Amino acid sequence: MPGMALPGRRLLMALLVALLGATLVPLSPATASVSGSAPGTAPGTAAGEGRFAGTARLPGCSGAVVRWASALDDDPAVVLTNAHCVRYPFLGARDVLVDVKQFKPIELLGGRGDIAMTVRGTSLRYASMYRTDLAVYELRETYADLAAGGVTPIALSATGPSRGDAIRIPSGYWTEQRTCTTTGTAYRVHEREWDWWRSIRLPALDGCRIRGGYSGSPIVSQSTGEVVGIANTGYIGGRRCIDSACEENRRGTVRMVRDMNYGQQTWWLNTCIGADRRFDLSVAGCKLAEPGER
Repeated sequence: MPGMALPGRRLLMALLVALLGATLVPLSPATASVSGSAPGTAPGTAAGEGRFAGTARLPGCSGAVVRWASALDDDPAVVLTNAHCVRYPFLGARDVLVDVKQFKPIELLGGRGDIAMTVRGTSLRYASMYRTDLAVYELRETYADLAAGGVTPIALSATGPSRGDAIRIPSGYWTEQRTCTTTGTAYRVHEREWDWWRSIRLPALDGCRIRGGYSGSPIVSQSTGEVVGIANTGYIGGRRCIDSACEENRRGTVRMVRDMNYGQQTWWLNTCIGADRRFDLSVAGCKLAEPGER
């Protein structure tokens, strides 16, 4: 949460001490493992080839190298993560960053969780915690460069997941994976001042019990192998809509759902790709928030 990275040093430290149960707080590499799962092994499953292909490890967070349908081999590769992984203090309720020079060290993983390449994000093309919790880093390396280094990007789906879809959430930070079946989307999800739309519901008791460090992990469709979202927050107890995310339905009823985690839609990115195959907020029909939007 932004509890995978929560504002307020007292709350942040409390969450770190508790090791969170969710994803919003970026963690340090020294943070101990919880739930009895050794990093590198997904609970209840055997290690397998290809599980972590295309995933990324950022400071305290996870991410993924993605490729939209129009991208060419010589285009700069992009990495998706959460906007709350971009900086501390976190972005405000209506803050949107576009084309900011920000150098970010990123480790790209091979299929078995090994570090295949260390790259550098050179431009923060987009970051927002309004409507979604999403950041797009453009790398100095192209998709061809990544292929030469043994890194396979994950295709970005043109649609989000539906209720009942089987998904997996591989964490590049922990090199472990969670799997579950989605229970649809929440009309609105709130946490502190943030407001996220159509968040993907990820039931912890069905296998998606994620924790700090899962922030930015891709939500991958089990049927298509495409990225349909990124994990960002969830239930850890405490005060409603402050310490834990809460849901609002179309009638305005707000509730905190125990043992529910959430992810954000990524197909919206496809609506913001220009004729030059680059991310562009000015594209007609782009669904992502623009700077200054209210």
